[in-house]
Amino acid sequence: MKGLVRCCSVTLQVIGSMGVVEKATTLLEQYPLCDHCLGRQFSILGHGLTNGERGTAIKRLLVLEGSKLLLEKDEAGKTLLRQVAVNGFSELSFATLQALGVEVELGETSCYLCGNAFTRLDGLSEKVVERLSSYEYNSFLVGVRAGDRVEDREDELRARFKVRWGESIRSDFSREIGKRVVKATGKEVAFKRPDILVTVNPFTENISLKVNSLFVYGRYRKLVRGIPQAKWICSQCGGSGCEKCQNTGKLYPESVEELISQPLLQATSGTDVKIHAAGREDIDARVLGSGRPFIIEVVNPVTRSVNLHLLEKEINSTSKGKVEVEQLEFTSKKRVRKLKAGEGAEKVYRAKVRFEESVSDEALSRLEETMEETVIRQKTPTRVMHRRAEKLRKRRILKLKVKRLNPTLIELLVHCEGGLYIKEFISGDGGRTSLSVSEVTSTPARCVELDVLKVYVEESN
Repeated sequence: MKGLVRCCSVTLQVIGSMGVVEKATTLLEQYPLCDHCLGRQFSILGHGLTNGERGTAIKRLLVLEGSKLLLEKDEAGKTLLRQVAVNGFSELSFATLQALGVEVELGETSCYLCGNAFTRLDGLSEKVVERLSSYEYNSFLVGVRAGDRVEDREDELRARFKVRWGESIRSDFSREIGKRVVKATGKEVAFKRPDILVTVNPFTENISLKVNSLFVYGRYRKLVRGIPQAKWICSQCGGSGCEKCQNTGKLYPESVEELISQPLLQATSGTDVKIHAAGREDIDARVLGSGRPFIIEVVNPVTRSVNLHLLEKEINSTSKGKVEVEQLEFTSKKRVRKLKAGEGAEKVYRAKVRFEESVSDEALSRLEETMEETVIRQKTPTRVMHRRAEKLRKRRILKLKVKRLNPTLIELLVHCEGGLYIKEFISGDGGRTSLSVSEVTSTPARCVELDVLKVYVEESN
């Protein structure tokens, strides 16, 4: 057999070492194996070959060896050719035996490992392409669900015969289906964050799609008060509709999220949206100036190539002066994490503050001087304790400017670290926040109007 290997082509020389040929012969003595499943046992041997090509090459090598033995009047050649014909499904081996006048009885008709599933790859791949045709996408990835019994069977075979050169049957199916889909669609395979993940069971031919979300970054301004950032689902009915929410399923008729997302949903034919933002403002606060950075995640988008310039105009038009967006651009899930991590970035607020009685100019001057570069200690505010854990937060005031509007009303311009509760910074929240405007001026105060003017975050994508 060594001499035979030396006479074969370079490909057969790579595959046909003594260990490989003997191992393949032993496997075919015991089990019927198609070209793919035999070749997969030696998948890391030889470059530029498919597993099917490996299996075909090995079987051809065995046919040549069997023929040689028969010509030398060695009956072992007949046995080898029959094994390759019956358990290897080799037409070449059948033809060789017929040419030599040897009759062969048919044996198993299906592969021990795949049940001939590899012969159905073309039709299965066509079904995958058909399912994908409903979506716009640039990249995909094929995942395979083969079932534990199939994989256990191959693991047992390899353990029994000490096969150490193979790969998993799932990888084999995934690669072969992926190559056919690439050829049919011209799309590319992406191993990280593909637009669509295709999961295939090649034995049941069940196909499922997971369409990865589309992410759009931008900045929004909220120009009116009384609108929450995200949709507030009614806590009483869980969104199904009840008397409390007037059968709307939500506590407020609209939100920043909904005003931005409706045109985007129509453009992408997505099924849902989620808003991710660099912090959130109170319902009664506006967001002005350069706006708040946000990312809208569109779930299950059918269309991905949206004209964001036209979308921006559409959102600003349909929002009717309530919300404005700008700087829209496509982004990734990775940027969502960066945006969330940057929620503690610096912010600038403008607040109107009402005192219970007239406050002196001296007290206001003291407020400006005391607060600059001062660390404020805040326990979780009373108004959010029902949904936030008890925690002590330390946030720094970078700069504070005071403008008197009348004896009991002032305007504050506060430049601070993100995460500072401004309303409690003003009122003191019954001593849960210190220092506070009320504490420094020795006059009870409360916030009557609040605007977010600037949100500083890392802008790189």
